[in-house]
Amino acid sequence: MSLLRQGRAQVLTIYLGESDQWKGTPLYVAIVQLLREHNCAGATVTRAVAGYGAGARLHESGGWRWSSDASIVIQVVDQADRLRRLLPQLQEMLSGGLMTLHEVDVLKYTHARRRGLSTKLPVRQVMEAAITTVTPTTPVSTVVDLLMSAPFAALPVVDDQRRLQGIISTGDLINADVLPLRRRLLRTALELGDVTAEAVEAPLAGLEQNPATAQDIMNRQVRTVQPDTSIRDAASLMVETGLRRLPVVAEDGTLLGMLTRSDLLQAVVTSPLMSPQASSATQPLTHTGALHEAAAQQQPIAEYINPEVTTVSEHASLPEVIDALILAPLKRVIVVDDQQHVLGIISDVDMLARIREEARPGILKALTGWARGMSAYVPTGALQTGGQVRDAADIMNRDVVTVARTATVQETVERMIATGRKILPVLDEQGRLLGAVGRSDLLRVLLEG
Repeated sequence: MSLLRQGRAQVLTIYLGESDQWKGTPLYVAIVQLLREHNCAGATVTRAVAGYGAGARLHESGGWRWSSDASIVIQVVDQADRLRRLLPQLQEMLSGGLMTLHEVDVLKYTHARRRGLSTKLPVRQVMEAAITTVTPTTPVSTVVDLLMSAPFAALPVVDDQRRLQGIISTGDLINADVLPLRRRLLRTALELGDVTAEAVEAPLAGLEQNPATAQDIMNRQVRTVQPDTSIRDAASLMVETGLRRLPVVAEDGTLLGMLTRSDLLQAVVTSPLMSPQASSATQPLTHTGALHEAAAQQQPIAEYINPEVTTVSEHASLPEVIDALILAPLKRVIVVDDQQHVLGIISDVDMLARIREEARPGILKALTGWARGMSAYVPTGALQTGGQVRDAADIMNRDVVTVARTATVQETVERMIATGRKILPVLDEQGRLLGAVGRSDLLRVLLEG
C-alpha cells in the first residue's frame, strides 16, 4: 500500500538556494517534479524571508547584506522506503545544500472525496509499486517462505523482463497441496506449542524436497489493469469478479505494481498523490431505506447493511461454534446475548488459540478439510476441552470494532482503514446487531457515488 497512512513515517527536508539550477530548470522545481513523478505524498516549498548558509559573508561596511539568492526549504512527509529510494537521485541533483531525514508520527492525513471513486484518478497513483516477485523457476519452498513472512497475500510471477506470467496466492498453494491451511492459521499453530506445531510441521517439512516451482502452481488466468485505468473502473472490476487484488501492467505486460481493495478505500480518504477473504463479495447489499439525494459517501451506512451475518449465543458449545463457522458467509461468527448485543467475535484462529492443546490437532485436521472444500467433522469427544474453556464465551475475541448505523459511509471507510478490520458489525442506537459491512460492500457503495 503506497498511500500515506497514520503511523510512522519520515520527513525529508532539503535546504537549497533559489538560484540553484538542474539542467536549465530551477532546482526546487525539478525536485518537486521528481517527487510528483514518483507519487510522493506531497511536497511543500518555502521561500525564506531571511537566512544564511555556508556562503554568507560579512561585508567591510559592516552588517549583513542579504543575498537575492534566498534560501528555499523543501519538506516531504512520506513512507521511509520510498524516500530512501529517491535519495541517490536527490543527492545527485543537490550540488550544494543540506538534506535531513527523521521519523515522525502521522496522526491524521485525510483528503476526503465526497463523490465516490474518481473517474480521473489513475491506479498508478494509489497502487503499491514496491512489490516482491518471483520467477517461474523459483522453488516452491522459497515461495512459501516469502508468503509466510510477508505482509502481502500474493506473489506475482515475472520473467527476466519483468513481464507478468502469473500470480500465486495462499489459495493456490492450498489447492496444489503445498500448504494445508491459510497462512494466518499456520502462523498461529506454529506459535502455540510443540503439540500444535507438530500437527502442521509434517506437511511443511517436505517442502525443501518438493521439485515444484512457481510455474507449476501459479494462476495463469490473471485479470490486470493498466496504470492509467481509473480507480473507479478498477473497483468495478474487483466488485464484478470478487477479486481482492489486481496486478498493474504496462501495455507490453511489464509488471508495475499491485492494487488492492484496501488501496482503493484508502484513496477515498487520503490524498491521491500519496501513493484472506472477500468480506462479502458474493453477498448482495440490502437497502434498508430510501436513498437520499446526498452523495453515497454522506449517506448513513444503515442504507447498505449486509444482513447475512452468522451469530451464536455466548453459551453455544464448541461443536455448535464450529458448525456455525463452516456455514458463515463472512468466515466469522458474532457472539450476541439474548437482546442481540454484540459480546465478541470468533474466527478459526480465535478457536484454535483458546482451546486446550490436546484438542488442537483435531481442530486443525477439520480446518484442513474445510480449506480444501471437504467436509470434515471433529468428533464431539475431541472438543470436550474441560477446564475454563467450555463455550463460545470462552473462546471469543472481545475486542470487536463496530460502527453505528448512523455513521456515514465515509466515516465507516475511515474506521475500517484506521483499525485494519475487513468486516465491521453495524449496531443500532441500542447497541443491537443489525448486520455487517465489508470491503466489497463499501466499494459497491462508492461505485454508486
